[in-house]
Amino acid sequence: MQRRRTAVLAASDLARLAAVLDRPTPDEVPPAWHWGCLAEPIPRADLGPDGHQRRGLFLPAIEAPRRMFAAADMTFAGPLIPGLETELVETVAKIEEKPGASGPLTFVTVDRTFSQAGEVRVTERQTIVYTAAPRAPRAPDAEARPNAEWSRETPTDPVLLFAFSAATSNSHRIHYDLPYTTEVEGYPGLVVHGPLIALLLLEAMPARPLKRFSFRALKPAFAGETIAAKGHLTDDGAALWAEVDEAVVMKATATF
Repeated sequence: MQRRRTAVLAASDLARLAAVLDRPTPDEVPPAWHWGCLAEPIPRADLGPDGHQRRGLFLPAIEAPRRMFAAADMTFAGPLIPGLETELVETVAKIEEKPGASGPLTFVTVDRTFSQAGEVRVTERQTIVYTAAPRAPRAPDAEARPNAEWSRETPTDPVLLFAFSAATSNSHRIHYDLPYTTEVEGYPGLVVHGPLIALLLLEAMPARPLKRFSFRALKPAFAGETIAAKGHLTDDGAALWAEVDEAVVMKATATF
């Protein structure tokens, strides 16, 4: 399955995301800010019970009720520029069934490319996981954590989550609908977006031109918790991770 859209990249897309991250609006799209660009308007009739587009329209018709943005791997060949016509191509590349500790998991791989002036500027491979298994409690980590060369703390609350949902056109109800989140999906509170945590990691990192960025979500974080974005430099980039209390909730790597 593939879908393709072409539209002018609006500067207002960057302004909304810049406001969420509390920084000036940039002149070009920073790494991973493409999540806020070229959002597809979805008619209410096409929305599913979780707030996302109904399965079977683009993503496969998987019955498992709980959906998680588990990982992403992206490369940056050049910056996207506001005001230019931009083509977004999205492809469902792979669907895999795997056993999990609490039941079967379905992994869906989605490839995305953003092009301007006939050149691919950003590529992204997303991994989305579907499961019917009940949510396991978040446990503290047993392994020792590396030494951090930097750390930036960001308190979260429902307003931040709502603003990020609006900036990225993410209508998943686990980020703003508390009764749905606790009673239907079984979380203890509103879930912080994985992409938001990933962007906080990039915002905390010393500024460098990026060639590649990838992350893997390990555990959920919830509204009201403080996320500590940490990292240290490596030979060709940086190792990044996000901590909440006694748990690492995300790991990431950046290549300069």
